[in-house]
Amino acid sequence: MTRPTQAVINWSHFRHNYQVAKDKAPGSVYAVIKANGYGHGLVGCARALGDADGFAVACVDEALLLRQAGIKRPVLVLQGAYDAEEWQIASERNLQLVVHHAQQLVERELATLEKPVSIWLKVNSGMNRLGIRVEEAQSLMDLIIDDEQLELKHVMTHFADADLAHPEAVSEEIAVMNSRDWPVPLSLSNSAATITQLAADIENENSISRPGIMLYGSSPVANKTAAELELKTVMSLRSQVIHVHDVQAGEKVGYGGDWTAEKDSRIAVVAIGYGDGYPRQAPSGTPVLVEGHRCPLVGRVSMDMITVDISEFADIQVGSEVELWGDNIDVDEIARLCNTIAYELFCQLTPRVKRVAAEG
Repeated sequence: MTRPTQAVINWSHFRHNYQVAKDKAPGSVYAVIKANGYGHGLVGCARALGDADGFAVACVDEALLLRQAGIKRPVLVLQGAYDAEEWQIASERNLQLVVHHAQQLVERELATLEKPVSIWLKVNSGMNRLGIRVEEAQSLMDLIIDDEQLELKHVMTHFADADLAHPEAVSEEIAVMNSRDWPVPLSLSNSAATITQLAADIENENSISRPGIMLYGSSPVANKTAAELELKTVMSLRSQVIHVHDVQAGEKVGYGGDWTAEKDSRIAVVAIGYGDGYPRQAPSGTPVLVEGHRCPLVGRVSMDMITVDISEFADIQVGSEVELWGDNIDVDEIARLCNTIAYELFCQLTPRVKRVAAEG
């Protein structure tokens, strides 16, 4: 028997969530599948959305994995080319590049491009991460337009506050992008802006939205759950009980003895730990579904195992099925308890966790 820890991926739910984005977006939708498809599998995500308008990845290396797997849909590289060699690769493999700094155009001058490269110019609307200031945009657009081997396709930004936690900041970001007329269509909306139609007043049928986390079934906004947004769970993280034993009142469980049994208790050991990517910071009380019962995690998360209090449920035995998050345990709930976000939980799953397609 192989180790039972699995991430079961429901590709039909992934396609459903993409359609939710399509229904909300005024124009096209590029599915963001960077970071190994947020831990779900880069190539699997692309193949599941074989008719997507396009895909967005972080770097040229990720884009090449898609091309090598036979993916022919448009691919946007969000960090653009790092050097002249990557400019040449983009030309050869028909990759679209983001330009977010003037130095990238200097590197382009060192490259011989076989075919024109489509360019998305990134504007810093308030996040102060990547992107040029709006007042610098014209000079870079002129350089791109004057280059016969470059084609300016879109102007884009990335909202820092599209989850509506700080609505006043969102208004300022939108005002930046609405402060001038752009010669090409805009690409503004991430998951949160797509689901809330935040930029509807300045986007149109030629705009391209770039949803990420919503595709994987996690809520991108602060005040609504994924279910309320009609998003479906894509990943179910599962394992099994590998040991059951009793502890007496007053006995401690796990490293450091952080949890003490208040009464005689029955403890299950589950084959998953931080070596698989389950969060080490998960506190005692974090819900774990065992044989259909919601049970509390107790003690510290170990590298390969967790311990769960199953005192109330006599039907739980060695081999009982466990869900860490999925259809019954909301990944966003686990993220909140761990003071993190679903993005991190998905992305930190290690290769030891087998990715398995759901049946049916």
